[in-house]
Amino acid sequence: MYEFIQTEAAARGFEKVFFLPSALLPEWKAAEEQTGVAPHLHWDPAAGYPKATCFLLVVFPYSPFDPTERISAYYLASQKSYHAVKDLVAAIAEQGVYCELADVPARAFALKHGIGVQGKNGLLRLPGYGSRIAVYVIATDACLPMPETWAAVPCPDGCTVCYDACPFHAIGRKGLCVTECMRYHMQGTEYPEAVYEKQISHMGCEVCQHVCPHNAPLKRSAPTEEVRRAFDLRRLVEGDTKAARELVGRNKTGNGKLTVEAIRFAARQGLYRSEIEKALETSPFPAVQRAAEAVLQRNFTET
Repeated sequence: MYEFIQTEAAARGFEKVFFLPSALLPEWKAAEEQTGVAPHLHWDPAAGYPKATCFLLVVFPYSPFDPTERISAYYLASQKSYHAVKDLVAAIAEQGVYCELADVPARAFALKHGIGVQGKNGLLRLPGYGSRIAVYVIATDACLPMPETWAAVPCPDGCTVCYDACPFHAIGRKGLCVTECMRYHMQGTEYPEAVYEKQISHMGCEVCQHVCPHNAPLKRSAPTEEVRRAFDLRRLVEGDTKAARELVGRNKTGNGKLTVEAIRFAARQGLYRSEIEKALETSPFPAVQRAAEAVLQRNFTET
């Protein structure tokens, strides 16, 4: 089954599969209790998945976009890899074995097994891929563990580029303060005003990844024409978000989230006033109405 799993994983874009035993993650549990981030995840995989004889850690790398893009390559890769891992789970289960996607903190699980390193920005970094990865854990009884490590070069003590660049100063010499990170405040449809003032890409912040020297060797890619059309600024301001949501995930973009962001981006540039006025009058989403009203008063008020 090892070769079958590796072959099936590779066919779906996963470039590395680790066959690992369970491991307690008390450090992650303590951090989760303090921050409240992802409380549904299992800190004890064996207890959460008692049928599993092995936990597969699968790695899906992706190429980042240029920092000037308003579109995040990560969210496109996250959606693509999520469907890929679900398909991989189904392919393994079709062999008559137990297999399911595990709600386990993949970064903490990898680090516990000596796979990769945690950067000062809190992200998992792997050799050759930097932090530009999506990682999942799969529980199965199709095989037994074959423990291995995959060491990455840690951040130099004197390197400060990520916390010098962080818009919210969420990264310090002791690492990332999760509750200060922009992404922590970007989980819902609407964000604090301070986030809107500094947000440069849809749905998240990637400043620390763009400046990280370990990510510098990675080859960049560009959004396809399909992606550019889906994320056309005017299109999103007008509320036509269906194509974009299909690309990055509908569960992450509900209640007009992409339109709210687009309105904020457009207002900064003084664009699409009439479209924003129409959104104020016709959008079914209160968040969009509030965003439109706010920017019309602040960015488009005639003196």
